Amino acid sequence: MIREAVTWPARALGRRAEDLALAALDSALGSRVGAEAVDRVLASALTARAVSRVLEGPLVDAVARDVVRFAVIERMGDAILDDPALERMAASALDSPVTERLLVQVLESRLVDEAVQRVLAGEEMWLVVDEIAQSPAVTEAITRQSVGFADQVAGQVRDRSRSADARLERAARRVLKRRQTGDPGSS
Repeated sequence: MIREAVTWPARALGRRAEDLALAALDSALGSRVGAEAVDRVLASALTARAVSRVLEGPLVDAVARDVVRFAVIERMGDAILDDPALERMAASALDSPVTERLLVQVLESRLVDEAVQRVLAGEEMWLVVDEIAQSPAVTEAITRQSVGFADQVAGQVRDRSRSADARLERAARRVLKRRQTGDPGSS
């Protein structure tokens, strides 16, 4: 029990000394002298030598392996791309008058005309067009469009044929009616 009585004040005194040391450190780091000390340490030849040794040593290889192993870049990219702030920034940039002026300037420049001319003159463009034209999706769409157009034309022909039939039938009835009544103008 005496031993506990002696160690309790020692522990309390030790905790108090730690708190005072941390407070002194915080004060030093926040001061002009602390900032100057950090600047001097970072500018020293000793720091340059230490950084050089670290970069030459196996630590860089170990860090690179872990960056790949733990997919650090992918996770950071996902976190950045999923951030609503990025979406707001992009929307703001797209809605900006500066962006609009820049886009108009680009579209009106001779650069766009030259790029279009190069694309049209290139063999690759026509290979792509040919590939697209022969694709099943395009041929199916053209077939559907052709069938639809043929149906439309056939419908119009049917309607006109019915109208013509009706006119001919009315004319024939009039002629027959005149003959039955002995109308002199019916010969």
